[in-house]
Amino acid sequence: MTTYIFSVIFAAIMILIAALISSAIKYEGGAHPRDPKKRKMWFWFFAILNPLFYFLISLLVLAPSDQSEHDDFMAALPIATIIGFVFYIVLGFVLSKAFKNGKIGNWF
Repeated sequence: MTTYIFSVIFAAIMILIAALISSAIKYEGGAHPRDPKKRKMWFWFFAILNPLFYFLISLLVLAPSDQSEHDDFMAALPIATIIGFVFYIVLGFVLSKAFKNGKIGNWF
């Protein structure tokens, strides 16, 4: 159960980092500004890093040493990774629609 909670917390941290980077990208003027593409790129970059980093950190740091707990953990780890990825995408979509006139609104 804690694996799933850690996955959601990790996804929330990753979305916070993506939001901070998106907010730091300045608006560009002109007929074809590139800043919306940059914000979208950073969001999807962290969408890919989220499951990769969570899986590796969990495997290398959070995995229990007891064999019976380790087997249960290894069975739950892929599911928790997928849950974290889906949470990241859904939360990103909700934030993008909630702040559609802001910098985060360029994610989708």
